[in-house]
Amino acid sequence: MDIKEIRNNKYDLSISRYKPIEYEEVEYEKPDVIMEKVLKLEKDIEMNIKKIKKIIPNGKKKN
Repeated sequence: MDIKEIRNNKYDLSISRYKPIEYEEVEYEKPDVIMEKVLKLEKDIEMNIKKIKKIIPNGKKKN
């Protein structure tokens, strides 16, 4: 980039003026695959919560 180009662009030094934006294509899994993974994670979370509840006292005071 030279000074003439900078002047022609009214001293705008924004990177987008001088360097083209390159986009990468992103590939995602199919929605049903994602949903299965989410459901498995939810089951794992539920199982872990049950385990934690067994370990931690329920907070009730005994008389």
